[in-house]
Amino acid sequence: MGSRIKKLLQNSLGIIIGSVFLFLTLRKKSMTPIWESLANADYFFIILSFVCLFVIFYLRALRWKLIIEESGEKPKSDKVLTSILLGYFVNSFTPKFGEIIRCTSLQKTANVPVSVSMGSVMAERAYDLLILGIGVFAIFWVELDRLQSIIDSTLGGISHIYGYRYLYVIPFALVVLFILFLISLRRLKKSERRPIKKIVEFLQSMFLSLKQGLLLKKRFHFIVLTILIWAMLITLNYIYLLCLPETSSYSISFAIVVLFIGGIGWALPSPGGIGTTHFLLLQLFVAFQLDPNAGISFGILSNGLTFIGTIVIGGYGYFRYWVETRTLAKSEKNK
Repeated sequence: MGSRIKKLLQNSLGIIIGSVFLFLTLRKKSMTPIWESLANADYFFIILSFVCLFVIFYLRALRWKLIIEESGEKPKSDKVLTSILLGYFVNSFTPKFGEIIRCTSLQKTANVPVSVSMGSVMAERAYDLLILGIGVFAIFWVELDRLQSIIDSTLGGISHIYGYRYLYVIPFALVVLFILFLISLRRLKKSERRPIKKIVEFLQSMFLSLKQGLLLKKRFHFIVLTILIWAMLITLNYIYLLCLPETSSYSISFAIVVLFIGGIGWALPSPGGIGTTHFLLLQLFVAFQLDPNAGISFGILSNGLTFIGTIVIGGYGYFRYWVETRTLAKSEKNK
């Protein structure tokens, strides 16, 4: 019951964060030119974006499988793909709950322990956050004069939710919670109670998987897949720019800026990056002295196409998972 309440609170907080940023993006804006821009979108590039999105999911599945294999597990590629599609499908409606779903689903279809897959997901996210952080730092280093306004606007938007005084408390609170967690874990290790032992074993297995995922043996394969994933993400954002007449003339270098600045919005706890990405993309267009309406149109189109594409492709993953679990249930019943 407690876990359900916690999930409900997390989902509610994510929706509130997304709603606030969406309000800040659309307030005092005329929607007529924005809808006209979206009505003129190029359908060829819209369809091409869905193809590109599926390729990204497939590459992510191959990379996740590679990390899982560091722990000695050997899941089939199609099972990993099904789980990752299902996870992204759930992430479209909840703030990052899909990461848990893809781990539990992989346990059911490929017998990979949740602790192992959870540790591998943490390793995967750590690498992606590192690349995102490097990319954001590099872009701000080059374009600091233009992008300073984004920092001020984003902090102002967050302050509507938390208040400025809480912004400085969050990093300190996270460090304190992590230290308390480590202290508690050391004490729990000495406990002889079976439920507590199970929890400790789960955490130890998860952190071992995380460690193995970070200290990769197949580094070359991992680096190649990671480069391909981020190259396809840049391509996807460039395709989104080509969809609209107002942004079709923008360069691929601007698509790189869009990817990393918009990526901050996806990293925030909002379902599907709704609101947060729209807000940051609007600030980006303003910072580069581009048409604000084009920024809103692009934000709605890129986020909307990603959302729809994830729902459609993720729905296919959900169907695959349903078929696989029914097949497994029948085979176990016939034994």
